[in-house]
Amino acid sequence: MATRSQSKIASRASKASLHGSSSNLSSAKTDGKHKKKVTVDGEADEREGALAFKVLTADQTRELQALSIEHIQMKLCDIFKLDSHSTDLREASILDFYTASVWWGKEKAFSLQQLSGFFTLVHTLFNNVKEKHLSLVENLKEMKKMLVGIGAESGPDMQYGGLEFFDVNQAKEITNYLYTSFFQHYTLHEYMFSTLQAEEIIGTDLDVEVAKAADVPFPPPLDEGVSEEHFTQYIATPPPTPVPEPVEATADEVSELQMDDKTSENIFSELSVEDVKEVIESVAKEMLGGLQTEVAAKLREKENQLISKINKIHRVAET
Repeated sequence: MATRSQSKIASRASKASLHGSSSNLSSAKTDGKHKKKVTVDGEADEREGALAFKVLTADQTRELQALSIEHIQMKLCDIFKLDSHSTDLREASILDFYTASVWWGKEKAFSLQQLSGFFTLVHTLFNNVKEKHLSLVENLKEMKKMLVGIGAESGPDMQYGGLEFFDVNQAKEITNYLYTSFFQHYTLHEYMFSTLQAEEIIGTDLDVEVAKAADVPFPPPLDEGVSEEHFTQYIATPPPTPVPEPVEATADEVSELQMDDKTSENIFSELSVEDVKEVIESVAKEMLGGLQTEVAAKLREKENQLISKINKIHRVAET
């Protein structure tokens, strides 16, 4: 992505080449504190005070632009020697913040120079908390200094913060990103870099049972002393007896039952009222005949008992 500063510097380089200079000529302009030097291809800005390629070199930045997010994390871990990020909370936070920042700059399609300058900004702000222990206000002032000169017209008295290769819209996006990802959690970063991480020692006790030696007066383990055939035949629990499945009635049986039902229905439909009465009377006589006999026997027994008592009374009265 070509920026305003790069286009002006490139035009100066083209003018110098027209006056008979060699192909590697570079244009230089001194404005007091800043000195600009641009190669013919316009890639590297080696101006004094520029933030591009201060932390990440051009080769490292170019390599990060071509990697996926997993490989970016591995590359940053190798560059900054964050070998203990899996156990150290500080290194894990640094690696996570750096990886997210590089990936965000890659998604915004930053050029090689812009991505390196943006990472220098991120690294500086994060290092201000880690090493210098700056407050939130002081770190905001440091960020403001680095953003000075973006979108401004160049002049002899103009001050630059080192990120003037960004435009105004990109500066706004960078400010919003740093606010949501860094400054919004500033107290958490301060606490993380000012408090020691507690070490946790995790131990596990394992009880291992070992088979006894063959010379002791105990049988050896089954897998060594008993064959599979004997174990299956004499020792292993037999499989459960299968539950018999319910026998379904055949079509002939079903038809016979249906015929019986129809026959009984036909018989009852042919009976008259008198036939039904006769059937009921005969059944009642069969069931109640024995009952009447028992009742008559009990009545005779009671009658005999009463007669005997009356006779006793008469005898007593005569004496």
